[in-house]
Amino acid sequence: MWLKKILNQPYPFPEKTIFTHLWQSLVEGGGIALFFIILQPFGLSEWHSPNKTWVLLGYGIIVSICTTINRLLLPYLFPKVFHERNWVVWKEIIDIILLLILITIGNIIYTKLIFDNQFTSFNSIVGMFLTVVIIGSIPIGFGVMSNYIYQLKKYNQTIVVQHTESIDNQLVVEGNDFLKLFAENEKDSVEFSEKDLFFIESSDNYSTVFYEKNGKLQKELLRSSLTRLENQINSEKIVRCHRSFVVNLDKVEKVTGNAQGYKLHLQTPELFVPVARKYSEIVEKLRS
Repeated sequence: MWLKKILNQPYPFPEKTIFTHLWQSLVEGGGIALFFIILQPFGLSEWHSPNKTWVLLGYGIIVSICTTINRLLLPYLFPKVFHERNWVVWKEIIDIILLLILITIGNIIYTKLIFDNQFTSFNSIVGMFLTVVIIGSIPIGFGVMSNYIYQLKKYNQTIVVQHTESIDNQLVVEGNDFLKLFAENEKDSVEFSEKDLFFIESSDNYSTVFYEKNGKLQKELLRSSLTRLENQINSEKIVRCHRSFVVNLDKVEKVTGNAQGYKLHLQTPELFVPVARKYSEIVEKLRS
């Protein structure tokens, strides 16, 4: 049962830009192309053709295409499946195995189109790729589990935040400093005291503002990007902590972590926001 428990644990979701994904796929494809061109495995050294280098380069292109599909197209088509909040260890393992199978299918199709029946070792190539998929699942599983344990040790901690009320904070309260956030149409807006803001969450072309009013949690939906709303705020305490979240650090009560990273728990029960790894310096601020 311990294995089942680990397989269902949250797993760090890759936080990379489209350019980074494309570059990684290109590098991996280039590595495979060099492998085929230099070593010429599976009997390829016995095959002679004036276009041999270009044909072998095609195997690298197949890898680049398959990894791009896996990293960009599938998450776009199935956003709920690939959402970082739902990403767990077993999904990471399955995702990598599916990638290997996708590359295998791509190479089989490519080999058949290029060599047809003239290449006598076609069956051996197919068998080799299937073997790679089966054998590859063992080190892949080990790698995933090792990364999970590393990330868990790194983020598995609880930090209780002790807020000290500074003179600046007192001035904000006494001056009743208000924030007024405008939607893209410059007409719709929401206004509240800066100290009452919990966080802002983006979803596609909309953002939801969570704030307190008369002791109750309020939610206001604005048609605006998160970056646009963030630019309307001038406060060192209200900061971006994730590509989809802006948070008021004065509302953070404690910080917890798991293999996916840190989470900021706010003063209202059951409210928390994730912290992307590139914003982890926020946690260091809350420690002090």
